[in-house]
Amino acid sequence: RVDVLKDELQRLESMTHLTKDEKEYLIKEKQDVLFKSFITVLEAVSQITRSPAETPREQTYQ
Repeated sequence: RVDVLKDELQRLESMTHLTKDEKEYLIKEKQDVLFKSFITVLEAVSQITRSPAETPREQTYQ
């Protein structure tokens, strides 16, 4: 996903019909979409790891 974002950012920079403000806005929006997906994954992992230990082995590690 990061590589796709980099490619998209290069493509945006080459667009001459967009103003600097428009480019910055689009870049920010694209970054927000990418980071929201990362945050969603991190929140899911956090929910899993925050749950109480269910087995004796899990209890050993807590």
